[in-house]
Amino acid sequence: MFRGVYNRKFEDLNGIWKYRLDQNDMGYRQSWYLEKEASAPGWKKIKVPHNWYLEEEIGDYFGTIWYTRTFTVPEYMQNDRLFLYFEGVDYITDVWVNGEYLGQNEGIFNSFEFEITHLVDINKENTIIVRDSAPKDLTEYVEADHDETPMSEKYKFHQSIGITQIKGHMIEAMHRPGSMTSFRQDGNSGGIWGDVKLIGRPAVHIQYVKSFTKIGYKKDWLGDKQDKPDGTGLAAFDVFINNGTGRAIRTEIKLSVTAYNFEDDTVTNISREVVLQPGDNVCKITVTIPQVKLWWTWDHGFPHLYTAALFADGDQIEMNFGVKEITTDEAGQWYLNGRHIFLRGMRYISSLWMSEANETMWEADFRKMLDMDINAIRIGSHVERDGLYTMCDEMGLLMWQVFPLHYCISDSDDVINRASDMIRDMGMMLTNHACMGMWSVYKEPEIYQLPDKPNVYFKLCEILKETLGSVDPIRWIHKGDYREGVQNIMIGSCQDGDMDVHKALIQPNIVEFGADSVPCLKSLQKFIPEDKLWPPHWDTWQYWGLFYYNQFRRAKVEMGNSLEEFIHNTQEYEALVVKEQIEFLRQRKYQPVASMFLYYWSDACPIMGSGLLDYYREPYEVYDAMKAVYTQVLISLEWEAEPHILGRQKKYARGSKFTGKVWVNNDHFHDIEKAQIHWEIHREGQKCIVAEKTFYSDLEQDSATVKDTISWIIPEDYVGNYVVDMFVKDEDGRILSTNYCVLKACI
Repeated sequence: MFRGVYNRKFEDLNGIWKYRLDQNDMGYRQSWYLEKEASAPGWKKIKVPHNWYLEEEIGDYFGTIWYTRTFTVPEYMQNDRLFLYFEGVDYITDVWVNGEYLGQNEGIFNSFEFEITHLVDINKENTIIVRDSAPKDLTEYVEADHDETPMSEKYKFHQSIGITQIKGHMIEAMHRPGSMTSFRQDGNSGGIWGDVKLIGRPAVHIQYVKSFTKIGYKKDWLGDKQDKPDGTGLAAFDVFINNGTGRAIRTEIKLSVTAYNFEDDTVTNISREVVLQPGDNVCKITVTIPQVKLWWTWDHGFPHLYTAALFADGDQIEMNFGVKEITTDEAGQWYLNGRHIFLRGMRYISSLWMSEANETMWEADFRKMLDMDINAIRIGSHVERDGLYTMCDEMGLLMWQVFPLHYCISDSDDVINRASDMIRDMGMMLTNHACMGMWSVYKEPEIYQLPDKPNVYFKLCEILKETLGSVDPIRWIHKGDYREGVQNIMIGSCQDGDMDVHKALIQPNIVEFGADSVPCLKSLQKFIPEDKLWPPHWDTWQYWGLFYYNQFRRAKVEMGNSLEEFIHNTQEYEALVVKEQIEFLRQRKYQPVASMFLYYWSDACPIMGSGLLDYYREPYEVYDAMKAVYTQVLISLEWEAEPHILGRQKKYARGSKFTGKVWVNNDHFHDIEKAQIHWEIHREGQKCIVAEKTFYSDLEQDSATVKDTISWIIPEDYVGNYVVDMFVKDEDGRILSTNYCVLKACI
């Protein structure tokens, strides 16, 4: 069972360890776990935490590595029960202390610990031995590419028969080393990637606390007989307590609730008497919070957080929580604390190698997201470090968490069993976070280009949903993309760039939209060898994420005459098609679109990806294009053309009529009165205006409405581009949104 760390005394065991490769799996047979000092030949120094892919002497190694270090028990912990804690190790971990075997953990994100109280020598150095095995999955890869491309056989699109490791994006996804080729497991994420700690706890201690919060309701018996919020909040806590004394103890559990990030002097206290049996105990303690302050996303209010201080037989821990309700209806719409909300979202992954993830990275990324008016994040298919979720709690960013399963997973009973244990851990790790909004148990369970597909949706996904629901019975749990009102739209990438979007069935929740492009030359030169850059060596480019079929058959991007021109062409197309996907989806706000998540914020590794930023945090052209149209107030143009195609030039014959609707979105929860709306048409690069209009209109809160229709005859005397420029200003003259659309006048 997952254990909470909380505010415990601990000794940091990060730093310099020693390691030894075990390519032939000799360590067990040679009893490396009995070594007291790693002084024998073959042991080298290494810094922990780390992912071994990032170590120059190790690199993309698949197999087993042994680690060791010594430690002493500090004086201030010598009367405590002692636990050896690992934040995260990828993938199968065996641990010994002073030659005694502690146990095994499987997984990549799930933290784990072992009690070592009776195994350590208080007065001497103690030895930790860790055996970390991160092998290649034994699944077979078969070619599933029937399109004409210039790649050699091993670099064509390949599909796994059925992966058995539960690693999600870290083993099987599009944008990673070996992308979609027979090498698609490359970029191994193995290693002790998280913190290692020696933790001290008293004999009777709180192991874990699971929170449950709700808004208080009461029926209006004297009025309209309706259920209404009564101004209170209900906070209930399951307190898991371990009694290590060997005898029953009568004691009190106490709970104190105070404001954490806002001004409120109210202290709410409650206690109850319990009898703790030897071993594990679970006790419920519930408190009503008067005049509760709710947790909101940053754009709809303030993310109010409370601190719960829990006491049990002298032990004390603190944890933060928020009171909120996030619900969905039959139409797939979202309601936060009873308020209909629209999610301007972002898919996010810190790095393919989680030892790189840290508060500095998240702070920089999330500040940029707030500046872009993003209010929701979808993590999938992996789990981030706990600090990321804490930051989202405090910043007011709503979280949609996907369990680490992506493509091509086996539907065997063994995989179901092991994945169920891990999803239970994920639920226990994250359910207390105020930012948590909804779950998915699998990223894309039915994306297979093989005739005989594993039956994961009706087998694995069912059990995972039941297991996660036993931890979190309140939040919505989604089984997998492309069902239950969930959809991906990647025009020019996963869908044809010439698809008619007016004929597409649009679902409420767009959990991926976007396109692909090539990063800037400075970044590209860091991972593509010079002799493979131009003309492109297609095997190399495909390995590093340039999907030939997507770029040249779907997006139909032109190569151009130089590498710089090709980079620009891909980025220019991505910027335009993403901008127009956003406009198209936001014009359909609540009809039916409820949420939309760009795929991705940044590339998770050196790759030709789909991010706004590449792995080195250099922006793609799409960054500024998206920032302009993800604002809470958006003016946009829906040109009238059939078929309706996004991301292409808008071509009109001279003398023909152009017609377009002017849409304005207001995602604020207040009306904007007397907004100034303006549009004008001019020749590109010239200031001469050929048509314009300015008018005033109230913008209703939480709305998307057509405010005007442009009807204009393309002049007969000009071949070239016309630009439709638009803006919205508030009553005080402040610009709320600017936008444009380019029309090409041709013969």
